[in-house]
Amino acid sequence: MATDARLLCVLAVICLAGSVTSQNLHSSAPPSERCRGGFTVRKADIRSVRDGGKLAFQEILTNMGGWSQQTSTFEAPCSGAYFFTFHAVSPENGDFTLALMKGPDYQVTAYGSKGAYEQGSNSAVLFLNKGETVHLELQQGSLYEHPFNEAYTTFTGFLIEAY
Repeated sequence: MATDARLLCVLAVICLAGSVTSQNLHSSAPPSERCRGGFTVRKADIRSVRDGGKLAFQEILTNMGGWSQQTSTFEAPCSGAYFFTFHAVSPENGDFTLALMKGPDYQVTAYGSKGAYEQGSNSAVLFLNKGETVHLELQQGSLYEHPFNEAYTTFTGFLIEAY
């Protein structure tokens, strides 16, 4: 069932990305005036966060606009519908609750249970006004990150459609 859910999520991202591309190709606005926004960050900085804190990331894979590494926050470059997804892994004998926050308001949660490195993830489409922010918050527990190059925590967001 988890594999089916991941496949559906990947297909949704591909379909949404395709619709954004085709919409942008047919836009009457000059390329310099079109809104672009999206990011993927990885590898949580687990030393800097405790229960109830904003999650920081060590690496930026993609930043098409809106992601601030200094604040670990995405700021909407324009009003529109945005897709967000996030994934994390619990430590060997611990658990976590990780929340997607729009400003100070909770949106959706991922839970990684106690056991042997359990995974938790979630996704949401949010309507944001220009300047509104989104971040991840570790509500309880702790996360596991590989001590070397692998990254087990990721956070991605991108504009679906500007309005």
